[in-house]
Amino acid sequence: MNIQIFSLLLSDKVSKRDIFSKFRRIRDFYLKSIDERKDIIANKLSFTLKNAYENIPYFYNLADENKINEIFLNFKIENLKDIPFMDKDTLRISRKFLLRPDYTKKIQYCYTNGSTGGRVSVAYDQESIDWSSAVMLFCRNLYGHNLINKEVHLATDSRSRGNKLGRLGQFSKELANNRSNIFIKDFNKESIFDYLKQLRFQRTNLLHGMPSQINGLISDSVDKFKIPLIETSGEFLREEQRFNIEEFFSARVIDRYGLAESGIVAYQMPKQENLSVIDFHTFVEVDDSGEIIITNLNNHIMPLIRYKTGDFCERRGVVGGFEQIKMKSGREHTLINFEGNKLNTATIEDLIFQSDGVKDLQFQITHDKKIVKILIETDNLEILDKTKQRVNQYTKTNIGDSIKISKKSDFKFSGTQSKQLRVAIFDS
Repeated sequence: MNIQIFSLLLSDKVSKRDIFSKFRRIRDFYLKSIDERKDIIANKLSFTLKNAYENIPYFYNLADENKINEIFLNFKIENLKDIPFMDKDTLRISRKFLLRPDYTKKIQYCYTNGSTGGRVSVAYDQESIDWSSAVMLFCRNLYGHNLINKEVHLATDSRSRGNKLGRLGQFSKELANNRSNIFIKDFNKESIFDYLKQLRFQRTNLLHGMPSQINGLISDSVDKFKIPLIETSGEFLREEQRFNIEEFFSARVIDRYGLAESGIVAYQMPKQENLSVIDFHTFVEVDDSGEIIITNLNNHIMPLIRYKTGDFCERRGVVGGFEQIKMKSGREHTLINFEGNKLNTATIEDLIFQSDGVKDLQFQITHDKKIVKILIETDNLEILDKTKQRVNQYTKTNIGDSIKISKKSDFKFSGTQSKQLRVAIFDS
């Protein structure tokens, strides 16, 4: 038994999970021929639809109202296109009908970061969580990263530090997976020095975070040092960011595309420029406008079928049996200047979405990265003062005073896709 297998088995035992067997199934799947894989995916889609029809009220009603019961019960791949789309509004409006009602085991909720239309949650059982973890292990293993190697995650979510029980659970999970978090508060000079000191001290083998966060760590006043692998997700990776990060950390930058709604959807494989769709886990369609539409194949208590993600890509053919996609410029964060403080919009976004009733938000900034205003869309007018106070207290600034309740018509959209921008540039 090699050390990688031993580490996986030990991690499963400590954390009471079943990741190793799933990791092996994914690995074996991608050793099969393309035709064999297509048959397996078709069977997984068929099971997903039949399970949704028989156990999820929303999909039973959807099939009945649209007279497409036969598609769910006797699935053929060419008929998938006849199932109506779902989106974030579906998750908000039909939330209680999307969850399997007879499921009695523990459920965990994963929240979207709100960058494509407000924050919503998706329910996972332990089985589906373990599948997501196995996909991540499979992808990273292709680069030689194992559980014996140290992973550090740049985190913005201050909620995970809330209660003692939550912190204890987080600590045990990180210990079992040889992972630790660095919580990003701001990007002032002293903070950057502290983050880099932690990364160097922990002998980080893989650093994971948003491109804007990792790019924000680059400092002329600190000596460069090596982190072998840097994995970016959560927003669009620009080529200049990739170059700067690789130069400062002497690293290989790996891009990935994932969602709270499904886990890792596509991953940049070794020696490949674009992202490879992990179709064992998520079935991907791309519509005429380039929007990514997903069907998750390993979440049977809250399956999403033909879910419009709000993210856009270009198809780039098939390489090594993997469908290739190239992400279009879309959701991304940036560092903004506020009274001498450098703050990441991702951190402020997370603080704002902790208020109940926030549907959406937009940062409106100048070309030199100064804040003009922060627009939030909500029907709950009473949250404004508490939201401002929370942001001000956490950042130790008055940037929360820039938050304004607005209508969607006040938000700025891109001209090409009529797609809302998370960070919009204004002249004044």
